Amino acid sequence: MNTLNAAAIRMALAAQDRTQRLAAGLRERGDRGSGVVETIIIVAGFAGLAFAVYLAVSSKVHGWINKIPGATGP
Repeated sequence: MNTLNAAAIRMALAAQDRTQRLAAGLRERGDRGSGVVETIIIVAGFAGLAFAVYLAVSSKVHGWINKIPGATGP
């Protein structure tokens, strides 16, 4: 009977250890996604900023071109 109890306890402890290792692995993987999301947010922010700068500079350049005599064509 002692052998059977020891085997059952070992199996239960092995299952518990395996469960804890899987849970730890999942917790470690959870941090990877947050880095990706943060990177996407940063890239989108810089893209929006670049677009705003483009619009501001583009209107200025078109204004300068329109001031040049004969810039509209023959």
